[in-house]
Amino acid sequence: MTSTALRGSADRDWPALRPHLSAFDPEAFVRPVGRFVWEPVEAPRPAAAPAPLAGRRLLLVGEVRDLADAVGAALERRGARVVIHTPGSLPSADGWDGIVDLNVVGRAYELGDTSWRRALTGTTEAVRGAYARWAAEHRYGHHVYVAVTHLGGLGGHGDGPVPQPLSGIWAGLAKCLPRELPAAGLVVVDVDRAEPEVIAEAVAQEYVRPEDFEVCYRAGRRHVLAGRPAPTPPPGGATAPRPGDTVLVTGGARGVGFAAARAFAETFGCRVVVTGRGERPRPEGELLLEDEEFARWRRERLATARTPAALAGVRREVRRAEDDRAVHRNLAGAAADGLRVDYLRCDCTDPDQVERVFAALGEGPTHIVHNAGIDEPARFDRKSADDVVRTVDVKVTGFANLVTAVLARPERRSRLRLLSNVGSLAGRMGGMVGQVDYAAGNEALARLGFWARDDLGLPVQTLCWPTWERLGVIANYAAAVRYVSTLDPAEGARLWAAELASGHTGEAVFLGRIGAVLSPGQLRGFGTLTGHPDLPRLHALDHYLGRVERYEIFRTLRTSLSLGARRHPCLSEFRVGGDLAVPVSVVLEHAVAAGDWVVPEGWPLLHLRELRSLRVHLPRLRFTHDVLTLHREARGVRRDGDWCVDVCVRDDAGEDVASLTLVYGEQPLDGLPDATSTSRAPRTARRHGGHLAWEGVLFPDTPALLDGEGTVPAVYPADLWTVPFPPLPTIDPAAVEALVRAADQHSPRTTPGTLTAHRLTATPGAQRVEHLGYDDESDSWTGTRDNVPVLLAEGVAISD
Repeated sequence: MTSTALRGSADRDWPALRPHLSAFDPEAFVRPVGRFVWEPVEAPRPAAAPAPLAGRRLLLVGEVRDLADAVGAALERRGARVVIHTPGSLPSADGWDGIVDLNVVGRAYELGDTSWRRALTGTTEAVRGAYARWAAEHRYGHHVYVAVTHLGGLGGHGDGPVPQPLSGIWAGLAKCLPRELPAAGLVVVDVDRAEPEVIAEAVAQEYVRPEDFEVCYRAGRRHVLAGRPAPTPPPGGATAPRPGDTVLVTGGARGVGFAAARAFAETFGCRVVVTGRGERPRPEGELLLEDEEFARWRRERLATARTPAALAGVRREVRRAEDDRAVHRNLAGAAADGLRVDYLRCDCTDPDQVERVFAALGEGPTHIVHNAGIDEPARFDRKSADDVVRTVDVKVTGFANLVTAVLARPERRSRLRLLSNVGSLAGRMGGMVGQVDYAAGNEALARLGFWARDDLGLPVQTLCWPTWERLGVIANYAAAVRYVSTLDPAEGARLWAAELASGHTGEAVFLGRIGAVLSPGQLRGFGTLTGHPDLPRLHALDHYLGRVERYEIFRTLRTSLSLGARRHPCLSEFRVGGDLAVPVSVVLEHAVAAGDWVVPEGWPLLHLRELRSLRVHLPRLRFTHDVLTLHREARGVRRDGDWCVDVCVRDDAGEDVASLTLVYGEQPLDGLPDATSTSRAPRTARRHGGHLAWEGVLFPDTPALLDGEGTVPAVYPADLWTVPFPPLPTIDPAAVEALVRAADQHSPRTTPGTLTAHRLTATPGAQRVEHLGYDDESDSWTGTRDNVPVLLAEGVAISD
């Protein structure tokens, strides 16, 4: 959120500016998206912790009881206190610290296996039983959910079999839970062998403060799943649909599915058959009304409801009419345009209905697009186990029924050239609040695709889409664009046709800009991306985040960040009383960055405007044994209509290092206000020896600035930090250090003292200040860029 807005448009000397979280305008980044693939990358094991499971109270959930008992015993040998979950009954003691979910691990997958439903019911019971307690706990990582998967030890990617693809259900569930339990630790651990010691050791390695979304262990080696850009494969020649072919699209009569169906019919000249759970709507009644007439009919029908039950019934009636109206218009429009788009009734979770559709298509379709899905958003604790299973069922059972129908006759198998699964970013990277079950179903679909390709030899691909702009099952579009950028439907249809034509058999992920709704835990998940335009922003967020100790969404953040002397150029530059210390500009940026996470509910579009009541205790900036650990606490509150974040930074002894208040507004400042400082320490005309010193490599002495006016030397992020994506500043660090130097020289005192500033006000462009000038009457400094004022610093002084 925060200081991004201060970082106006970039010039050639500055890379694209790092927008902070809610400084995103959703309408400004609707498109485009990039194409990514995920692959396992070997990664080091986390730092060893002595007895990481000692004393931990763990609830163990699993469908295979013998395996659960053996894993429980292995975890207890590592010091954990384990309770084995019994379906329908939960321990009623003080609760548990973590859940280790074995789900269907230990059971070999067979096409059409439905044991996952019972296992998912157990998971739902366990998570719902812990939900209220975990949601109220703000100690970060105090509770941990570990989903164990058996996908071959590389998350289903790479070579080798995928023993249990349905454990992908729990991978999607775990990656979406941080949206609803942002202070909990959540991690997916994939193993190559469903053996008790292998599982227990992997859980012990990853349980304490999980750092990665998905961790894989194969042959004892640790991997993480990392995303990288990938071009669309070239058209597959004989694989691409032709005019004599038939493409079957499940659930394709409305929304995204129909947009794709039209694109296939237009691009390839083929026949496309879309399906829906009901009969084809008859062109009669309200379906034939004009838009204004239909809106009036809807109002009149809703007005007839006199009780909550009646209102619910009328709403269902209206929703059906809206859906039928969309289907009718879609099909009629396609026919009017000369496209061969037909409709058949099919609930893909019913094998008999799937078989009837295949029988109606003769030898079967040449291409299948499994697009059917439902999304009924609600927080996980408000969903019953039946709700969760039903959502997953459409993806998982639907896929199994389609594959079963293909394999039922040799001519169908030989005719099929591609089965294209429609997945979602919700499964791959975590969805919105209320989409835990939707994410679970979509991620299972991708892993089932790997299994069917490798075990059955079927040509299967999976496409993971973001939200399409105002299309699809997303119930709240305005909320969706706060998570990730949406996809233009015309562009999405073009991309989809290209994927179908390529005939590739793998997973492709379409990802645009990453929005404002981001938790510290999910930031770690995005950290495995490469080649994404938001990497500078994501790495900058991580740069100042440190170790999260407490996180209460919309209210508080507490972290600790350890800085090592000389680890970066900026940590070799500054001295206090002759001792190496952390520069004030670094501490200032660290404090300001807290505002990225402490945001108002709804993540409104806000801009940092002021830093008030700044205090920095200079002696406490010194390194102790070459390390300074900064403990930062931030609290958000509304004051006089403004969103304010109070930030305090302390050292290991609990003594204050710095404090300030961040003030945000709905718009960035358009010009600086008049100085308002009324009290100030007297500024002496003569210079003093000073208690502070700079090496001069980054921040050279500028005598003219000590006299009250001069040019600020240019210092760039890469000059300060030796990291791949050095964070862009909120306020030019060279300007900050020049203000500190001037205050040091003009503040007579006997100790290094405390730096104070009444107010720092900034407009876009303050990340690079070219000139500073002092006004004695108001005791304020004005910083300009291209002769335009961008920074006002009032009441800057140092006193004992």
